[in-house]
Order: sequence, then C-alpha cells, then structure tokens
Amino acid sequence: METKLYSTIKEKIIHRIYSIYKAPRIIYIDTSGIYVNKKAPYPSETESFEDMDWERDKMLTQKLKQSSYGDLQFHIGIINIKHLDSREILDNLYVDKIRQSNSKNFERISIEKALEHFDIELSCDMDFYLNNKHEIEVDLNKKNVNFDLKNDYQMRRLEKELFYNQMCKLFGDKEDTSDDFVKQEDEDEKIYYEKAFILKDFHVLFMDGNYLKATARRGNFYLLFSFVN
Repeated sequence: METKLYSTIKEKIIHRIYSIYKAPRIIYIDTSGIYVNKKAPYPSETESFEDMDWERDKMLTQKLKQSSYGDLQFHIGIINIKHLDSREILDNLYVDKIRQSNSKNFERISIEKALEHFDIELSCDMDFYLNNKHEIEVDLNKKNVNFDLKNDYQMRRLEKELFYNQMCKLFGDKEDTSDDFVKQEDEDEKIYYEKAFILKDFHVLFMDGNYLKATARRGNFYLLFSFVN
C-alpha cells in the first residue's frame, strides 16, 4: 500500500506528523531568568517542527523582569493561523477536548492581564534601562528621550511604552495596532488611554493545580501558553 506524502505544515499538523507542541517558542521563563528567541518575531516554523532546539535558539534578556512564585516553567509559542482551518482545531490539538475546562474566555485582553492568570507579572526592568539609557533610545526609536525620575506618572508611561515595544519586537507588529489601548484612571479619577499589547480570543483551556494551558490570537498568529509549577 502506497504511503501518502504530506508536504505542507498544515497537512503534517493535522496528520500528527508535526506536534503542535513544537511550534516556535518565543519566550520562556523559569527561576534562572527570562529567555527569548534569537530569531523573533518570526522564527522558522519548519525548522522548529523538524528540529526544535531551544538551547540553540534562546538568549537571556535583561530588558524584562518577572514576579511569580515557585519553580515555574512557562513559555509562549506561536503558529501562523494559515496552518489550521479553525480555532477549535488548534485548541483541540493543544489540549484534548475531553480535558478542556474552558472556563475562562476573553474576547480582548492585554498580555499583562493574560499573564495574571498564570500568576506571572511581566514588565520591563527599569533598573537595566536607567543604567543603560542608550537602550531606551534604541527601543523607543527616539533620540534624546527626556524623563523625570521623580515623576511617577511619567515613569509609568515610559515603562509601559518600552514594554509594548518589547512585545512587538518579540511577537511582531505587522497587524493593525489601532486597538492596542486600554482605559486607565489616575489618582484624580481622570480617564486616560494607555498603550497595551492586546490579544484577541484568549482561551484558558486547562487549569489543574500546577498546570495551565491557554491560547490566544494576535494578528495572523496564534499564541500557545504553557505553565507548570
């Protein structure tokens, strides 16, 4: 009997030749630090599915910091939406349907709020930036950035802008970013809008003690979240 050959990533995923768990990893967090993919935002999907080697692809970043608890292992992978016919297929490949709790779905959520479901607080390391001020200009793509260290509001806005740009560098910014804002309220109850890296259709698929898995969409990519503690 002739064996059918599958040539596309889509075919190989559907027929379980490629595992969704080998989708390119973009960020990884454990007790030793925060690591990002050297080839982000668009590492080779074929290379990852054929020969995933995180030790080869990762690099430690000093620009981000995290606050969490326990001996966590957390990562976010990505896969282009063109490789899957529907979101349901993705979710069922990532977590078997019979194991899905599917208790929390969010149509729109910032990546910071999404990470709160994993008890992770991710932000820019402002100590690093203030000790390496040229990196602020590089990451904001601006010259002569002025700020007042004593102005809490100004420093918060600076940190948020740096964090947003870091997320765009890691996950890509080719999609429409006009929706990348969240409403905030200051101490005087004045409303203002803050730049935020927004995810669409964030699904918490599985939550059982120290294990949590979720998926989301950002532009033309699905994001795959995995947490173990």
